[in-house]
Amino acid sequence: MIHVAIVSHGHEDLLIASGMGGLRDASADMHVWIKDNRPSAALKAYCHQHGISYIDEQPGLGFGENNNFLFDLISNSVGFTATDSFIVMNPDITISPATIVALVENMKRDAFPLATINLFRDEQHLYVDANIRRFPNVISLLRMVAVRSLSEPYDKQTMSETCHVDWASGAFLAFDALHYQALQGFDTRYFMYFEDVDICYRSQQLLGKGILFYPQLNATHTAAHKNRNLVSRHASWFFRSFLKFLSRRYFVYDRRANISASK
Repeated sequence: MIHVAIVSHGHEDLLIASGMGGLRDASADMHVWIKDNRPSAALKAYCHQHGISYIDEQPGLGFGENNNFLFDLISNSVGFTATDSFIVMNPDITISPATIVALVENMKRDAFPLATINLFRDEQHLYVDANIRRFPNVISLLRMVAVRSLSEPYDKQTMSETCHVDWASGAFLAFDALHYQALQGFDTRYFMYFEDVDICYRSQQLLGKGILFYPQLNATHTAAHKNRNLVSRHASWFFRSFLKFLSRRYFVYDRRANISASK
C-alpha cells in the first residue's frame, strides 16, 4: 500500500480544485491522508465524499510533527507492512497516481528506501524547481550574502539518469515506511524549514542511505517561498532552523557517525 500524507494550512481551495493534487481518484492500492492544520468544513466534506481520510485533530503543529502525526495514525489504525510506502507531499504539488506508482516500483527495484522526483514550477514543466540541493555547512552564510541561498542547488539540466543527491525538499519525499520508522520520522524540534535537510542527513549519516533522485519522473510544485521576506515570521523560522541544523550536524550526527565507524 502507498500512503500519501498531505498537510493543509488553509489550502482547502487549492486541494479541492486540484482533486487532491491529482490523487483524488487513485486506485485502491494508494490512500490519501489529509491533516488539516486549519480545520475546514468544506475540505472535510470533500474528503468524506471521495473516500479520503481527513483528520483535523491537534491543529497548529509544525511541518514535521504533522507528518509524524499522520504516520503514527496510519501505523495505529491500519498498520504498515514491510512493503508499504509513506509519501510526504505538499498541498501545492500536482502529480499523477501513475508517477507515484512508478517511483515506488523504481525504489523497490533499486532497493533504496528514500527518494524524490523532478519538480517543476509550472504546469508546462519549463521551469525547474530547485528541490534537490547540497547540504549546507558553516560557510553557507557567505553564500547567502552572495546569492541569497543557503544551500547550493544541483544543476538538473545535466542530470538525466537516476543518481544520489544530498537532500531533497520536503515538498515531495518518498520513504519505505519501515525506513521512516527507523529514522523516527522528522525531528519535531524544527517547527518549519530544514526538517527535510535534517532527515536526509540523518538517513545518510546514521543509516547509510542518502536519497535517490529520479529525473524522469515529474510533478508540478507551485511554491510560495514565504521565507524570502527577511522581516517575516517565516524568515525567522528559516534562520533559526538553519542554525539548529548546523548545530545538530556537527555536534550530534557527525560525532555519532564517527563513534559508530570507530567501533
